[in-house]
Amino acid sequence: MRTRRTSFVTAALRLAVLMLAAFALSGCMEDGPILFEPSQDYSDRVSKTCSVVPGSDIAPVVASDRVEFELPPGGDCSALRFGDDWALGHNYLMGFDVRLDRNRIGSRPVTLARLVRSGASETELVSVKASRQNGITVLGRRCVPASEFGTWHRVELRVALSDQDEGFLEVFCDRKPIWAQDKIRTTLPPVCRRSEGCTIPVAKPVRFEWQIGLMTRHAVAHRLKIEMRRVFYRRLFLIPHRIGNL
Repeated sequence: MRTRRTSFVTAALRLAVLMLAAFALSGCMEDGPILFEPSQDYSDRVSKTCSVVPGSDIAPVVASDRVEFELPPGGDCSALRFGDDWALGHNYLMGFDVRLDRNRIGSRPVTLARLVRSGASETELVSVKASRQNGITVLGRRCVPASEFGTWHRVELRVALSDQDEGFLEVFCDRKPIWAQDKIRTTLPPVCRRSEGCTIPVAKPVRFEWQIGLMTRHAVAHRLKIEMRRVFYRRLFLIPHRIGNL
């Protein structure tokens, strides 16, 4: 009887794994993540799972289906933050849809999103930037041309958090991969590998934070405003369709 019960449990577990794999793979058949379709209603989820970045000039406005970020003249931050429980060994997919008005974005780059190693000395690992001239860029790669401002575009990052040469970082724009590196340390800005001499120590415990909104190191001269929707992040346990190096 015990043998039959064990066989039944084993078969059930195998079936669950296969169903999960089929679900994840079906969500990736059009080139990139999405591994799932996030809910359109963020009013409750966003307010419960994130907080306003300290020092924000204007708190982001969370509506039922989108979030609005605005910077007044002289301002430098209006943002939300996520990731209080993110740690080494975790894998995450994070993303958002963004719509920019060419007349409400400056000529100097502003940050729309960034992944940082938080702590006493905050370190920016990767950022999504936008400007009237260059459009939306990530790590020097073109994500969305400025000519396409005014329409919705999706930006996604997939990351394995590791302080050894076991991490990876992938960037997708409108479901197309534009940047990827494998077997890297994701506790320092790309590209850092111990095997290539990047052995800078990182203070423990290591914590991470994902920030979205409008952020800049200089006070803006004119009022800026953007909209985001389908803001999400999810911890991943199965990672199909890896990109490798790009």
